[in-house]
Amino acid sequence: MEIKKNRYGDERVIEKTGSGKFRIMGESQFSRVSEDENGNISMFDFEGGPCLNIGGTLNFKKIDWRILSIKVEDTKQENLCSIIVEARL
Repeated sequence: MEIKKNRYGDERVIEKTGSGKFRIMGESQFSRVSEDENGNISMFDFEGGPCLNIGGTLNFKKIDWRILSIKVEDTKQENLCSIIVEARL
């Protein structure tokens, strides 16, 4: 697990949950999502960052992982965003 701060000083927790799978979560008043023509998420942007997109990188434990997919998790908690990212080296 790693904790990184966004540009406003809010914490984002990055946790490796399996082989090439990561959960990224943190408080966010709002978020932005873009989808491709098939309805797959192509970009997720937390308030204050990070902004993650398919083909972009996720730095975890000083290693850059190439993002393959992004899925939003339902947290049932107000102002808490959580996503699952699949990535490869």
